Amino acid sequence: MTTGRAISQDQLDRLFTAALEAAIGRIEKDGYFYPFVMELRANGAIQAVAVLETGDTDNTRDPAARLNDLLKPRAQNGTILGAAISILHSSQSMVEVRLRAANYSADIQAPFVTRITGVVKRKRRVELGEFSQQPARNDIFGMGG
Repeated sequence: MTTGRAISQDQLDRLFTAALEAAIGRIEKDGYFYPFVMELRANGAIQAVAVLETGDTDNTRDPAARLNDLLKPRAQNGTILGAAISILHSSQSMVEVRLRAANYSADIQAPFVTRITGVVKRKRRVELGEFSQQPARNDIFGMGG
């Protein structure tokens, strides 16, 4: 069963770009980041979402699975039309953006190399490699098996 309405390729591109640019910014600033969410709201705005888990945390599930659970009701009630969960795979030097909408579900991998310059004031610069993607189960918008 599919919930929500289809979004355009332009909206998917904007959501992906926002999630990837935010991830690159965190890597360049801090060298790492924890999984985070960008939402495409029903009004067309893209928003970063801060998530604070205050209850008991099921540590048997990865953070992205827990974020899916938080996003699913927002998708079902029409608050969001799309979501992107960004994950850093630091051991592989790769950012993964899990892009979901009613009409789209894929995990997009962006390998990168970090260049560090400066002696006194060090700066990190991320250089992206070639993207790859794979279809993925859509646990947020109710598609997939």
